Amino acid sequence: MSTRAATTLALHGLLILFLGLIAGVPYGAALVGEWGPEPVRAWKLAHQEGVQNGILLLALAGCSTWVTLGRRAERVVTWGAVLAAYGNIVGAGLGAVLGHRGLAPEGPLANGLVFVAFMFGMWGVLIAVPVAAVGAWKRRRDPGCAGGSSRV
Repeated sequence: MSTRAATTLALHGLLILFLGLIAGVPYGAALVGEWGPEPVRAWKLAHQEGVQNGILLLALAGCSTWVTLGRRAERVVTWGAVLAAYGNIVGAGLGAVLGHRGLAPEGPLANGLVFVAFMFGMWGVLIAVPVAAVGAWKRRRDPGCAGGSSRV
């Protein structure tokens, strides 16, 4: 992967990680303030989504040297993973604020918004990670590939 793609992943990974850390504040308040089991669950999810998705983007950026992708596949991995991370943190944050889980595409509107955000998360990661894995496989199979800038 290119340096630009790795930098994009790292930048957004750090932003998502920060949002996850910020979501830890209401999570802690829900625990200490005894807001009840549902708000605790919802804020815990928002906190975890940010931390885990931020780390995923940072991991993809960190291993970019060992992933060989063409331009189109690189864009799919980069923006698929970034959209997935934002979808997950936005979905979890909206769910915690609005009090909806977004488990199915059904009313009210607030639930639908949470559902749509999580769909970006689900589809983005289900596309980006396998494409990145194929790039790592190609890199592994190409003995002549010495640097991180070559393309297959």
